[in-house]
Amino acid sequence: MPKDPKLREIWHDKIAQGRVGYARVSNAKICSNHFEEGERTARCPIPTLFLTPSDISICKSPQKRKERKYNDPGVSKIKKLKNNIADTINVPFTLCISSIQLSRDADVRFYTGFDNTEVFYSIFSFLRPKAINMQYWKGVVQTAKETPTRYSTDNSEFNLNYLKPGPRRKLKLEEELLLVLMRLRLGLLVQDLSFRFQISEALVSSIFITWVRLMRLELSHLIIWPSKECIKDNLPSCFKTFYPKVRCIIDCTEVFLETASGLDSQAQCWSEYKHHCTLKFLVSITPNGMFSYVSPCYGGRASDKFIFNDCGFLKLIEPYDQVMADRGFKIKEDLMMVQATLAIPPSVVSNLPMVQRDVKETSRIANVRIYVEQAIGRLKTFRILKNEIPINCLPVCDDLVIICCALCNLMDPLC
Repeated sequence: MPKDPKLREIWHDKIAQGRVGYARVSNAKICSNHFEEGERTARCPIPTLFLTPSDISICKSPQKRKERKYNDPGVSKIKKLKNNIADTINVPFTLCISSIQLSRDADVRFYTGFDNTEVFYSIFSFLRPKAINMQYWKGVVQTAKETPTRYSTDNSEFNLNYLKPGPRRKLKLEEELLLVLMRLRLGLLVQDLSFRFQISEALVSSIFITWVRLMRLELSHLIIWPSKECIKDNLPSCFKTFYPKVRCIIDCTEVFLETASGLDSQAQCWSEYKHHCTLKFLVSITPNGMFSYVSPCYGGRASDKFIFNDCGFLKLIEPYDQVMADRGFKIKEDLMMVQATLAIPPSVVSNLPMVQRDVKETSRIANVRIYVEQAIGRLKTFRILKNEIPINCLPVCDDLVIICCALCNLMDPLC
């Protein structure tokens, strides 16, 4: 009821028209259907509809305002597109990427690091006799359970009825080798390789670990410690004048490692130089830039001198050899024990300028020692060593380094 007394009396009179014995009360309420606009407004403040039984057959119930709908063609297109997307989601969809067919030398160099397809198939032909009968690594327990079973296939590219441990292969042997080389060269993730070759992630890990073990055993023979006569016959001209007795150039390098969860492992692998968990190893190259020795991997906290003395490299040095190294290798006394000499840049005394003789010596060593830096740079083109190594690859880190160094020795000499 309105608060205005005059307007309230009018409302009561209207209501009394259709009700016999209507009692006027102040708290009465009227339905909005009795107003012409569906509610009380300033233009229609008095109820006028459906007050008597005769009004019901004459008047129609007022319709409330409806929200206007605009015929926008863009809205209809969006609705159609949503319906099409909803229908497409329910349809099974598979995107398959087949194994890469390497035909150009540039593609082979990019995906594998080899110069051409001939080198790839030469390595594959060398590894194939051993790869046919190898047992794939699936953990200690599962690998022990699997026993060699007779295996045959209808594919003419395989030898029929040869002995192969475990279940049937999902990929050809050359595809498995390509998978391993792609991960070494490009540093691809297991999930990416699983998608590319349409196999499970567990199978990718099994293939990778197994082939890495095999390649380490078969390709480690490419890393040769040459004799003095071989070094002397192939000595580059830049060494003949000032360093004719140099046997090798050594240096230590580090690769990033995924941070372990254990505090003891973190402490062993932490490198103050890189400010990250790393693996550190020593490499030795011949004067023409080929890898002649690779040490096992150590934690990033190990010093250069400790790795030199612990890895057994000193046993390869013969009397009257000359070893070239960086200024950080304090191994002069160790080499004197085997009657060898050390060629390093002269030490710098703080706040004192270098004499002219030391400047020339530093320049001479730097001009020839640059080849070990270039060899390490060539090694880091295998992105599995340039990027952060996953912690689950730690058991095969020594194998990864040896394989990459062996593959670098298949490239042309640096000088």
